[in-house]
Amino acid sequence: MHRILLSTTALISIAGAASAEITWSGKVELGYNTEEQVEDGKGVIATAEISPTFSTDLDFGLTAKAEATFILIDQEGGGGLDTDALDDFEAESYILSLSNDDFALEFGTTDFAPDSYWESAGDMEADGFSEADGETGVLFSGTYGPMSFGLSSVLHTDDFADGGAGEGEFDQLALAVNADMDKFDVSFAYQEEANLAFDGNDDFEADEIIAASVGTTLQGIDLRLGYASNQTDNIDSTGIEVGYAIQDVSLGGYFVSESAGNDNWGLSAGYERGPLAVEVYYEDEQGSSLAGLEGAYEVNERLVVKAGFIDDEDANDDGGTYIGAEYDLGNDASFLLSFADADAEDEDELGGPEYRNGVTALLTLEF
Repeated sequence: MHRILLSTTALISIAGAASAEITWSGKVELGYNTEEQVEDGKGVIATAEISPTFSTDLDFGLTAKAEATFILIDQEGGGGLDTDALDDFEAESYILSLSNDDFALEFGTTDFAPDSYWESAGDMEADGFSEADGETGVLFSGTYGPMSFGLSSVLHTDDFADGGAGEGEFDQLALAVNADMDKFDVSFAYQEEANLAFDGNDDFEADEIIAASVGTTLQGIDLRLGYASNQTDNIDSTGIEVGYAIQDVSLGGYFVSESAGNDNWGLSAGYERGPLAVEVYYEDEQGSSLAGLEGAYEVNERLVVKAGFIDDEDANDDGGTYIGAEYDLGNDASFLLSFADADAEDEDELGGPEYRNGVTALLTLEF
């Protein structure tokens, strides 16, 4: 969490001095779940967050913006309602930015460049670039002709430092570039090895990684070739990904040759026509298979029903069955009734809809 203390007087002063435009958005959830896998235990779900955004236009075509998301209530399961967040008024995320039509400089809980721009060719083990999960960092992004790019670095703070003693230094410079060159598009990404120890994010990868891929379309078939190398662990991945769509059917597949461990491969087929959408897939990741059948049916313009079955050989990963119906109440409000039976005891989200394990009834309001 990021503590940001803003008094009403200070906000008015800032808004008046800079003639800033202030917009508000938010989300509220209220419901009930029957299973212990929902965080602190079965029971009430009550969450509320608000997101103010302050923006103002500057000279030379620049726009300055400050945005944050504040958690008011965060109760997912358990018998009592924990409202400590109301007292602490903690920011879940925040971004300060300066931008124009072509470039943007962001500071705060930004994405890392490779996670935003890198295009892989299937499930490549060696392209495990770091993924942001609330760290404070800086991201410079932009477009130049047919090229889009991002340059990022992460700040070593107490919240994400190993042992909780942050040094306040920027670390792990990362670069990613995409270029659309007529018949081909090229993707390149690099991140340096982290010099400092990070904790609190399982998706942070300290290793040095370099990767490149190229994609094209031949006779209606989408092709992508890719190569990734983990320079720290001395492993590499070489992959090919294929996609083809004809009328209501889409087909896909990939194969990745791995220098360490088993090769990865997968196949998928999708069908979408009118209110019905169905996808079936099979993946073999490092010798462990994952198969699934998931679909959705739009009963009418307000009611959508989703169901799926996922079979995962890894008992600690995704797997199970789910079915749910979501009804649009209008004005960005909806009601969800779902049932999910997860294979793993600690799995609290299942399938593409990310349904909570067990029976869930949930009212969601967005503004």
